[in-house]
Amino acid sequence: MVTGAASGIGLALTARLARAGVKVLMADIQGDALRHRAGELAARGADVRAETVDLTDADAVQALAETAYGTFGDIDVVCNNAGVVGPVGMPLWEVPPARMREVFEVNHWAHVHVARAFVPRLLAGGRPAHLVHTASMSAFAVGSGSAAYAASKHADLAVARSLRADLAGTPVRVSVLCPGRVDTPLVRGLAAPRDATGDTTVTAGLVAETVWDALGSDRFYLFTNADAATRLRDQFDDVRRHLTSPVHPTQETLWNASGQTPPTAPRPNPPTSGG
Repeated sequence: MVTGAASGIGLALTARLARAGVKVLMADIQGDALRHRAGELAARGADVRAETVDLTDADAVQALAETAYGTFGDIDVVCNNAGVVGPVGMPLWEVPPARMREVFEVNHWAHVHVARAFVPRLLAGGRPAHLVHTASMSAFAVGSGSAAYAASKHADLAVARSLRADLAGTPVRVSVLCPGRVDTPLVRGLAAPRDATGDTTVTAGLVAETVWDALGSDRFYLFTNADAATRLRDQFDDVRRHLTSPVHPTQETLWNASGQTPPTAPRPNPPTSGG
């Protein structure tokens, strides 16, 4: 089952699974585009079914799960992929709250609804299965003007990590897909990040191949772009720079030079209320 399957990464995931002979339920809110793409795939021999669904509606997602299991009997792979970019290029204080909520409804809550609807059924099946959450490099590396999108992807990364912990020891594996810039309708027209070799944009097909290669494995983080290592290193180097000793570094150096044990830094009193 693939959400956001009418275009971009979701369509590429569907095509890759279908090419391997996998039956795929394609889900998307864009009904006309979804049916068109499903028809194209079926004409090439794919066994696909299109379901128009509002993934931000928890009841509709539960109905989608019932349809999926009623159609195929069992589900082995769930690609929790639906997403929107939302407002970009503006600072947080200029983003209309309603627009930010819309982004969270799709990028976070829709993923939560899918997990809640499908994971209990995957567990009840008692067989190996794989849940793939599409997050983003923006779950790690945040630039200016991307508050709504980046915050929603941070939330989805946390959901995926929680699911991995919750499902440890079960046959259900979890991966989080963290692509950088991908050549899809979702991001065309946005500025492309560049590394030393130039544009780091990848195709949706390459992203789908990355997911395909990871299915059935214990790989959690799935990175796709050439600049991923550099962007991650920059982020964690920034974190490391802010890890300070309980004792001021200059004082610590003096204590080490004296051969004596520095005093223990006092522990702050715990807050008495939320802060």
